[in-house]
Amino acid sequence: MYKVLLLHEKNNYDVRVKEYLALGECYIEVSCMADEEYLTRLHGFDVVLMDCNDIMECLKSVRRIRSYEQFPIVVLSELDDEWEKIRLFQNGIDDYLVKPCWQGELLARVQAHVDRYKRLTKPFGVIKVEELELNTLSRIVTLAGKEIDLRPKEYELLLYLTQHMDEVITKKELYEMVWKDGLADEFYNTVAVHVKKLREKIEKDITNPRYIQTVWGVGYMLRS
Repeated sequence: MYKVLLLHEKNNYDVRVKEYLALGECYIEVSCMADEEYLTRLHGFDVVLMDCNDIMECLKSVRRIRSYEQFPIVVLSELDDEWEKIRLFQNGIDDYLVKPCWQGELLARVQAHVDRYKRLTKPFGVIKVEELELNTLSRIVTLAGKEIDLRPKEYELLLYLTQHMDEVITKKELYEMVWKDGLADEFYNTVAVHVKKLREKIEKDITNPRYIQTVWGVGYMLRS
């Protein structure tokens, strides 16, 4: 799920844009460009979508945002003027869509820009999911900045799950990839026991885990 800040001009809010984003399972907050209060809430968003026909107002907002944060800025406008688009790109936007546009294209572009930024800004050798951070070079795992003591198999299990984030991994696959030996009769329980111990170390509430989700009858998934 992506966190989207939807900015619009005063008294010119197209509710359909929010509805399109909601269909893509985005978390959306809406704010007016004229209200600079949104600048205090920029941290934590994945992308800014500007629904704007006033290019000067849009330019001012882009410059303000770029002085605070570096994340994707996508402009949605009814104006199709080449030189205005160039000015916006020169000042830091990442994409420009002319309305009306296809709902699917809007969602795909937003997702593509967020994914690209995450790839470009991810530290080398570091996998981070909210407060959980795994350094693949030092094999150090931290939670909210505090180092966690993991046994070798617990670390390998967590590493494999993070490398396949948001994918459902069967217990059979986990055993084969982490233990790397022939499939033992007790593999099902072996994986379950290690996942339980890993949860006890990284989850605040093991009865309602944030990170390692159980997919009943199949296996596990580490949620991004």
